[in-house]
Amino acid sequence: MSENIQIIEKPDWVSWEAVKECIVSAHAVNREKGISMSHSQWTTEKMEASLGEQGKMFVALDGQQVVGTAAVSVKEREAWYVHGKYAFMGFAGVLPTYNGKGIYRELIRRREEYARELGIKVLLLDTHEDNKRVQEIALKNNYRYVSYFQANGDHFNVVMAKWPDGCPFSSLYCSYQYHIRKYKVLLWSFLHKRNG
Repeated sequence: MSENIQIIEKPDWVSWEAVKECIVSAHAVNREKGISMSHSQWTTEKMEASLGEQGKMFVALDGQQVVGTAAVSVKEREAWYVHGKYAFMGFAGVLPTYNGKGIYRELIRRREEYARELGIKVLLLDTHEDNKRVQEIALKNNYRYVSYFQANGDHFNVVMAKWPDGCPFSSLYCSYQYHIRKYKVLLWSFLHKRNG
């Protein structure tokens, strides 16, 4: 990573509008491919509120310019892969002109490190099913597919989980649970459309 790039928790002088502009620009290529990212359409107020009390937004700065973002928020869920608190990894992106400099990797590392400091045992992220780049990066970082859902009624997202202390489930079990969930969601979607 370039020495000019600084990755820190978002300081007060960095506006939420600057964060949103970075996210929107970072995902422009995806939108051109028809891969919609719902959080890029959120208001800045909704983005800030979604972090909650323990959440953090990390930014990559080149001088005063926000060139990358990644957030972590603490939530709760009951599902086969998590019982109680988890860290949700969201709002990640790097400006296209800064790709390939290790910024995204460092942003991921920083937010996972923060989740570990909080004692969180499960990390989750979700992304558009066609966003193969994010899925490839997540798989390289030991995330596994765990669930599937219809987002905004117009596309489907995959949910991926990582257990910093090691996955308590076999790869086969994770795959089975993921595919069962995907089948149910697609079947429900098909029947819903068919019955109008």
